[in-house]
Amino acid sequence: MANDKREAKVRKMIDDDLERVNEIDDLLFGEKRVRTWPFSFKTYWDIYGPGVNFVAEVGGKVVGFLAGNILAQERSQSILDLMHTIGRTSRYPKIGWIDMMGILPEFQNRQIGRLLVDAFQKECQRHGAPMRAIIRGDDAGLANFLVKSGFRKWETTVYEKD
Repeated sequence: MANDKREAKVRKMIDDDLERVNEIDDLLFGEKRVRTWPFSFKTYWDIYGPGVNFVAEVGGKVVGFLAGNILAQERSQSILDLMHTIGRTSRYPKIGWIDMMGILPEFQNRQIGRLLVDAFQKECQRHGAPMRAIIRGDDAGLANFLVKSGFRKWETTVYEKD
């Protein structure tokens, strides 16, 4: 078992990792799917392909994953697309979106999630893109992880009507 992040290695995800990542995803979310994302990792991969995805290994075994993309900023007037703050007076040309992550329960709270986010952040920085993640408002565990990882919550809330 990993006692700290030094025992974990993070690398880009490859096709050979898909079976194991799907096993982790199924174990974590199974039939209840999903507090933050509406479909399984397998479906995600079929739609988005390789993207900017990473796995974490401990002892040569994949124990966690992060799936994301770095995409061109949408050209709309949505508040989600405008990054007007004191420090940022214009939109970014690209945004790095963390779409999914999962870590086996026995490896959670051991800095593996942080290593995955750090790897994704390095890719975002190479593209001049800030990182974003959209989660359900009631996903306290993931919200707490994101805050501990340096994210800040926007003051914007999305409402929907069918």
